Amino acid sequence: MIYFDYNATTKVSPEALAKMVEAYQLPLNSSAVHQLGRQASQMVEAARKELKNLLNAKSYEVIFTGSSTEATNTLMFGAKVNKILFTAIEHASVYECRPSDKEIIEFGALENGLVDVADLEQKLNALPDGNFLVSVMLANNETGAIQPIEEISKLVHQKGGLFHCDLVQAAGKIEIDLEKLNVDFASVSAHKISGPQGVGALLFRRGLDIKPLIYGGKQEKSKRAGTTNVAGIVGFGEACKQAKDKISTYENVKKLRDFLEVEIKKIGGSEVKIFADSVTRLPNTSYIALRNADSQTQLINFDLNGICVSSGPACSSGAATASRALKAMKITPDFSASAIRVSLSAENTKEEIEKFIQVWGDFYQKTKI
Repeated sequence: MIYFDYNATTKVSPEALAKMVEAYQLPLNSSAVHQLGRQASQMVEAARKELKNLLNAKSYEVIFTGSSTEATNTLMFGAKVNKILFTAIEHASVYECRPSDKEIIEFGALENGLVDVADLEQKLNALPDGNFLVSVMLANNETGAIQPIEEISKLVHQKGGLFHCDLVQAAGKIEIDLEKLNVDFASVSAHKISGPQGVGALLFRRGLDIKPLIYGGKQEKSKRAGTTNVAGIVGFGEACKQAKDKISTYENVKKLRDFLEVEIKKIGGSEVKIFADSVTRLPNTSYIALRNADSQTQLINFDLNGICVSSGPACSSGAATASRALKAMKITPDFSASAIRVSLSAENTKEEIEKFIQVWGDFYQKTKI
């Protein structure tokens, strides 16, 4: 089986799994005051440091959650603002989270996959200063487009607002410096960087405060109640440590991705569209459309040939509707309903890419009959 769906999830690394197994063999509760409780607390704090090191987040607090979706929802419901601004290219954890006590304002996206900064600026200028939150992902989970976060954070802060950045797809694939990005909040996920599923984190700048989403205990500085998932967090920490050392391997991943795109374009010509290829993207992501070729039919064909790809984000794969992000980018239906996402890792090989190209080429020829 050839796996080209790393933006959906990754397998747990041997190093992270080993740390988790070690933790699972002990009755660890980081809230306990006895020796094993103190040991658990030390393991959780070590993981917190590894995450902050991966993101250069020295001036940020870290709250561990059950997922990045929970982290983002915690912020959206708990931020002390009355307005939230985002675009339709955001992950569902942002786009579909609409607290009833907050006004939601959408701003636009461009055909190249970037958010429309001019439209955001216009909408910010129409607001009174302060009391709002803007959320923009660093890298889009479908197109891989890397957003101008520093520029956006400057605009937001000039108007006295707060800024959240979803780092989920970017973490571990490109260098991230939270201090330089100058965001107020950030959300991350373990299972996207070869850590376990069921663990995420919300980072926020020291001095800021939010209301918790989950009540019932004093864990995580009273920001997230519930017995701490020590083993999962330990695995997350080890995955962060490994990811820091493996970012350089994505240079080769980009070469494989570029080779795939060049060959597909040779075969399909003007019938092929690769979204966001004119802007800086994640090195592993290619969002490809073959004009009028149904994406679900393509997925089935690849699956029958032992290749795992997707038609977009895993949280909405299988849906009959076209990508919300592509709609926001004003992509015409002949391409938007034909998109498949290929997302690679350092474990993929050129031989696997060549197999994909062969299967894609055979499918293309059948569409011409």
